[in-house]
Amino acid sequence: MLKLNNITCSYGKVLALDDVSIHVEKGALVSILGANGAGKSSCLKAISRLLKLQAGQLLFQGNDITKSTPEQAVHNGIIQVPEGRMIFPDLTVTENLTMGAYCRKDKKEIQNDLEKMNSYFPILKDRRRQIASTLSGGEQQMLAIARGLMARPKILLLDEPSLGLAPVIVEDIFSFLLELKQAGTTILLVEQNAFMALQIADYAYVLETGKVTLEGQGKELLENERVRESYLGIKKSK
Repeated sequence: MLKLNNITCSYGKVLALDDVSIHVEKGALVSILGANGAGKSSCLKAISRLLKLQAGQLLFQGNDITKSTPEQAVHNGIIQVPEGRMIFPDLTVTENLTMGAYCRKDKKEIQNDLEKMNSYFPILKDRRRQIASTLSGGEQQMLAIARGLMARPKILLLDEPSLGLAPVIVEDIFSFLLELKQAGTTILLVEQNAFMALQIADYAYVLETGKVTLEGQGKELLENERVRESYLGIKKSK
């Protein structure tokens, strides 16, 4: 569904991605791991067309989208849930969800999807008239994911969904992502919680200083000594 072929991007003179190639199959959940500053979020920004490519090619469903705009990316079904949630703080929960369907015209189906989001996240139904900024961090993250799903994404880009959340909420979020994957949603997940990400990933990439240094099936990387020591905090037994 998605191919990043040897892409290179920079912020001014600072190199963010250096000859990165990542492939995402339809219906798969692919994780991108790495430390702060490794280039994880830059990958998602490049796919969303928020970051211009200096070299390389982006293909989505076989079409070259290298020169497309962020607006075209959304219309193509590339939907990003950004780091830090980035909800509309002064709108209600329902208004935030409705904004997720901004590009859609099928009013009846939008209403059906609103009900579906309420079934996915019952707490959002309870808070539907509440101003979004008054929600807890976990509730805001649920709202951000639900808002993204309201766009009916062909691929969902998730940037650090566990950031700043309590462990029990993180488990709930990742359980839901697994359910989404099993229902056929294609997901590209950027995450620092390597253990949780690799547990549900079909495939994963490790980024270090803008380069892919390791890749493989999620379960394989869970057993990789380098990953275990660097990202899981498990030192090799003597």
